[in-house]
Amino acid sequence: MKYKKCPKCELNYITDDEELCKECRPQIKIASHAKTIETDFSKIIRGHVYGGNSRNIYEKFCDTLGWDKYKSNQFGWQTPLYAANVDREKECGVWFIFYPNYDAQKLDSVVDDYHVVNLIQNNGDSIIEVVDSGATFNSKYRIVFVKTNKGYEFFGVYKTVKTGATRLYQRISDNYPI
Repeated sequence: MKYKKCPKCELNYITDDEELCKECRPQIKIASHAKTIETDFSKIIRGHVYGGNSRNIYEKFCDTLGWDKYKSNQFGWQTPLYAANVDREKECGVWFIFYPNYDAQKLDSVVDDYHVVNLIQNNGDSIIEVVDSGATFNSKYRIVFVKTNKGYEFFGVYKTVKTGATRLYQRISDNYPI
């Protein structure tokens, strides 16, 4: 078996099939784990998970991006998880999708007085929203977070393509601000 010096510390010897010595390996794990936790709330990047509580996430972005903090009460249990025209230009709404990809025949009743189905398609490039009530959540653009096993993941900024009882949204950006 061949041995070589650890390339990180250059003190310990390792085998050819090892990349680092035992003392250096935990440091790499900590560093790679830290990369998966997004703590920079000055911008929003597709694929990053920002936490598990929609209200806390919204309020952090209010502090860093200047969103309308008075609308934070719209995020929580038995609420629509959507706030219209929250940005400084009053063009973007923030949308937290709690139950994505429900069967259109079984409308989810998570929100009192609103029955909504959100179908995410084409790897998140489009979202179909089916509404069976008079819910009117209109903004020019939607900043979309989707609940995953890890928490709320940012999916992108979407533009309304079709309105009505069945609405269609297309992703226009992977980052916010655009």
